[in-house]
Amino acid sequence: MEKRRILHIDMDAFFASVEQRDNPKLRGKPIAVGSGGLRGVVAAASYEARKYGVKSAMSSVKAVQLCPKLIFVKPQFESYKKVSVTIREIFQRYTKIIEPISLDEAYLDVSALPIGFKSATTLAEKIRKDIFKETRLTASAGVSFNKFLAKTASDVNKPNGQFVITQSEAELFLSQLEIRKFYGVGKVTAIKFQKMGILYGSDLQKQKLSLLEQVFGNSAQTYFNICRGIDSRLVKANSERKSV
Repeated sequence: MEKRRILHIDMDAFFASVEQRDNPKLRGKPIAVGSGGLRGVVAAASYEARKYGVKSAMSSVKAVQLCPKLIFVKPQFESYKKVSVTIREIFQRYTKIIEPISLDEAYLDVSALPIGFKSATTLAEKIRKDIFKETRLTASAGVSFNKFLAKTASDVNKPNGQFVITQSEAELFLSQLEIRKFYGVGKVTAIKFQKMGILYGSDLQKQKLSLLEQVFGNSAQTYFNICRGIDSRLVKANSERKSV
């Protein structure tokens, strides 16, 4: 079987970074893309704003409470789409097996490495360099042998970094990872795990599938697998998806 090499490429604070790129006055300042006011919601936050705890999907009122100097910027979706097209074109230079997740992130199957590349790690570096050169925006990357681990890895060295999780390192890495940081584990599920005394991957690795099924039903098998680094999902290319 061909060795699987999966990349997860994720733009850094995408909407906010585009706004800061296009408006020098916003650079280095805490900004939120979205609308202010009582009913406003943060669509994206710059890293300067994130330092104060401002997050996407947060109410504008709470965001301002956390960061009084927060600057709200109206979203410019056409600009974001234009950058997204450029990013996709860069991906296509290296593989045709691309699964977009949103405007700013995608999975790439690079199991068949392009000529001139000896590893997925060097390929990820090249893609990130291309993105910066052509968009003046940074991206982070996760490199691994399946989608779950590639996604997990892309968050480790954000912003403007990358991380590799090899097959031999996966189970140990996951054993040390907080459950709340597992991709796919939301707040409600994390609380359920916490009540069971499961705070880290190592705690989850000790659980029997039968016990997890009692609490999580059909999702139990997924949790049982991912804490061991098992994920057989394929990267679905555009032609395999109903919509992108």
